[in-house]
Amino acid sequence: MAFLAACFFWLLVAFVVAVVVGHIIAWILYVPMAVRIFGEAPWLPAPWREPLDDGQDVEFPTDDGLRLGGTYLPSGKQQGKGIIVFCHELNGDRWSCVPYIEDLRWRGYDIFTFDFRNHGTSGRGADYEPLPWVTTFDLADVRAAIDYLSSRGDADPGGIGLFGISKGGTVALCATAYDPRVRALIVDGACPTERMQIYYARRFAKIVARFSWLITSLPDISLRSTNAWTRFIISRRRKCRFVNVDVAARKIRQPVLMIHGCRDNHIPLKIVQDLRGTMCKGTKLWAISDAKHNGSISVVRETYHRRIAKFFQRNLSSPQPASNLELILTRRQRIAGRYRVNVFPNGTS
Repeated sequence: MAFLAACFFWLLVAFVVAVVVGHIIAWILYVPMAVRIFGEAPWLPAPWREPLDDGQDVEFPTDDGLRLGGTYLPSGKQQGKGIIVFCHELNGDRWSCVPYIEDLRWRGYDIFTFDFRNHGTSGRGADYEPLPWVTTFDLADVRAAIDYLSSRGDADPGGIGLFGISKGGTVALCATAYDPRVRALIVDGACPTERMQIYYARRFAKIVARFSWLITSLPDISLRSTNAWTRFIISRRRKCRFVNVDVAARKIRQPVLMIHGCRDNHIPLKIVQDLRGTMCKGTKLWAISDAKHNGSISVVRETYHRRIAKFFQRNLSSPQPASNLELILTRRQRIAGRYRVNVFPNGTS
């Protein structure tokens, strides 16, 4: 009996040692590869759109001193229904909004569209190159846009709506979690950073890594830890801070409409469905058959316009009780400060 117990003990020790050694080897193999892949800015060209000439071009400052360019597009209606801020995709600019907002303007919504830093006519941050993953710089840009709208003489005291596509949708999602002035949110093709990095690790390890079977056999919890270390290294090199999208999504209490194409080759629908499952019950997911990434509006244009207008009509046009805003503000002020951009003498944040 003692012999069997000793054998079992040493087998258990050998198993634990093998698991630990396997994880260490996987870290050594995976982290350099992940830093190289996730730390590079992919060239994802955005379609060019003809600028609209009936808007008011403006500039406004960010917390860290950059000047961003934007355009205020009034609806032209005497009785406006609200203001919607549009957040464009990576490598796009403010005019990516054109096919999305024409119907909203006709229905009475003012639109404010702007260029994120290092895009369009906005200022460029030193040593900063935008990546597909959300940083505190991105949140600072959205907050600056909302601050500007709040300072206008025609500001809507009831709050605003956010509408973002692709990375802009992910940024808008995170900004909504920490800004009570946002009353409603629509995202199309949003990309949850943490989940996507795990997905890419399993999908591309066989192509770019040696002993790929070791990496793909790791449980999600192990890949989360290696990805967290990867993001830390990239953030130090890029002098930025990444925002945890999953954590932000769980904090949202405003109404959310998520739109996603079932044939999206960049961001699988299953990942967005899992993210939706962590959010509040009022969050809706509209999955569109035959639509690819950022292609939903081309597949069901009329239904798309009608549905987003109905969403904003229900959640943005009605007056917001002051007590609700005070409750949200009290809860959010405790955490919003974590995502402000702090500039240090060496340029890191």
